[in-house]
Amino acid sequence: MQRRNIASVFKWELRKHIKSPIFLIFTFLIPGFMILGGFLPNFVVSQIGADAQDLYIRDETAQLAPLIEDTLRDSNYEIIITDSDVDELEAKLEAGEIPGYLHITEETLASGQMTFYLADAKDISRNDLQQSLQPAYTQYRLQASGVNPEELASIMVPATVNVLTVSGEEQGIADILIPMFTGMILFISILFSGQILMQSVIKEKRNRIIEILLSSLSARELLVGKILAFGALGLIQIGIWLTAGLTVATRFMDLSALQFEYTQILTSLPYFVLGYLLLATMFAAMAAMMKDAESGSQAHGLVIMIPILPLMLSAPIMMAPNHIIVRIVSFIPIFTPATMLMRMGATTVPAWEIIATSLALLAGTIFFLYIGARIYGGSLLKYDTASGFKDVIGLLKNKD
Repeated sequence: MQRRNIASVFKWELRKHIKSPIFLIFTFLIPGFMILGGFLPNFVVSQIGADAQDLYIRDETAQLAPLIEDTLRDSNYEIIITDSDVDELEAKLEAGEIPGYLHITEETLASGQMTFYLADAKDISRNDLQQSLQPAYTQYRLQASGVNPEELASIMVPATVNVLTVSGEEQGIADILIPMFTGMILFISILFSGQILMQSVIKEKRNRIIEILLSSLSARELLVGKILAFGALGLIQIGIWLTAGLTVATRFMDLSALQFEYTQILTSLPYFVLGYLLLATMFAAMAAMMKDAESGSQAHGLVIMIPILPLMLSAPIMMAPNHIIVRIVSFIPIFTPATMLMRMGATTVPAWEIIATSLALLAGTIFFLYIGARIYGGSLLKYDTASGFKDVIGLLKNKD
């Protein structure tokens, strides 16, 4: 194979498809949804959330209302403690001057049963209101039982959980997110770029442009150039999606708290790169065997099921990542990327297993590239018929 020919195919495919409407739509539509999904809910809540959130409280005991005001200080409720009598509040409620009011009596302090009066019961969520009032009532009961403020503060401290590995190292959220995120990106990337790759091969075959191409370069050079070009397109997509995703994420969280490390990315990278090469080769080989776009779409659905299969079994894999069956599946090249990325997100995988599965995936990728190139080269010039199983066996038996 000549690098010059591969580079020519790479540049041609990249320039042609980076301007295509399908690529541009998918590339910018998804981050558009990311940004819209990240900012629109907050905007809507900010516009309508303040309405009907005033919480009027008539506390005949003058004991519980101050605690409610303190515990809900940073909530969506605006606490308004009123001294108006019940008849006056009912009149205001019927006139629509107030959305509702909470009535607290001595019996409330003893039983915990509070009554909230509303003009329309659909104006507020009973469960949300009950959960919001529960901490204040719990604090009152503890104070009434003689618990001093220092003890009360220690009792009300929420529980936190730190996850440590067997070696004693703390497992951060980044240890889980990076492998899982890499697997998700691999699936999305191969879903879109693989579809475009198949359609490109089928179109060139149908229009017989392939005859002109094969007169100046080999089928292997054409295959490698196409795979690299569509891989670059996938990376461009990922870069744009990551930029949009991080823009939304920084609005809601401090990313520095996730404690990302380069080693986490480096251990996930081989599975992404080799997994893409393996699946892209299968897409190209399958496309060369098809005679029309309809058959290509069916083949695309068949190939895409391969990385999805471990994802369908994600629950048992995540629950028992070191089970012998899961570990065996990790060494099957077509299942290695998804399985290993899920395992790395669920547990600390031994270094020797990461190296061994990476080598197994590398061997599988080389094998699929070899047989994929033979199928690809032997099927491109069959215009009127799709290659069958016997044809594939014959292509693999033939010597170059």
